[in-house]
Amino acid sequence: MIELPFDPNVHIGPITLAWHGIFTAVGIFFGAALALRLIRDRVSEDDGYAVATWGVVGGILGARVVHVIDHLPFYLEHPEQIPQIWTGGIAIWGAAIGGVLGGFIVAVRRGVPIGYGADAAAPGISLGFAIGRIGDIINGEHHATACTPPAGICVGYTHPDTLGQPGPVHLAVAYDMAWDLAGVAWTLWLRRATAGRWPEGLIFWLWMAWYAVGRFVLGFVRIGDPNYAFGLRQDQTIAVLVLAAAIPMIARLGARIRPQAVRAAAI
Repeated sequence: MIELPFDPNVHIGPITLAWHGIFTAVGIFFGAALALRLIRDRVSEDDGYAVATWGVVGGILGARVVHVIDHLPFYLEHPEQIPQIWTGGIAIWGAAIGGVLGGFIVAVRRGVPIGYGADAAAPGISLGFAIGRIGDIINGEHHATACTPPAGICVGYTHPDTLGQPGPVHLAVAYDMAWDLAGVAWTLWLRRATAGRWPEGLIFWLWMAWYAVGRFVLGFVRIGDPNYAFGLRQDQTIAVLVLAAAIPMIARLGARIRPQAVRAAAI
């Protein structure tokens, strides 16, 4: 078992900052920066920043809303804490859905090409998620099932202020991080390998399916969240719904690959 002695907070004089919040902010910055870099050939700087800004705002709001829904009995008793996002409590699926909706609305209003922007957003979102998971690892958030080497990365948290388990348990958030980083590499490779030959938006929906499959499978090594349909966790239930939306979109857009490739070859 790997012992993790991390203090979940950074103490700077009288100021205390949570690593989770720090890496969430860092992830937002680098994720947005990557997406903006990928769209700069066709989208103006002003439009790009507007889409990114409202994507971030939508992501924060969505993350909080899904978290509140997950813990609705508590927040019904303490409604004053609903807007207090600085106290902790966000859901990454809410960030993904809210961020996409926020960016989509502004992109439509500003005439930004939706599919092109979505394909650029996919690696950016995935990178932001991966960086944010570093804070989860340090804090010991998202409890996991028991682990027996060499069946996985088995850890135990030892700091007196940690939110983590004494272990040995799976380092589930590190598995999530690895899946997210693979998603970054895969989507960037697809953008380069299929440039001009695939319909815009297909890479985004492939990434959504990729992320949904990962969250569904990795959900089986996590514990502590509410269960919904068929005994599935909240993140797994949303993953099934997202996958159900992604598959027909992938089929629809994928059907256009051949005609596009033929026209490109003729030119």
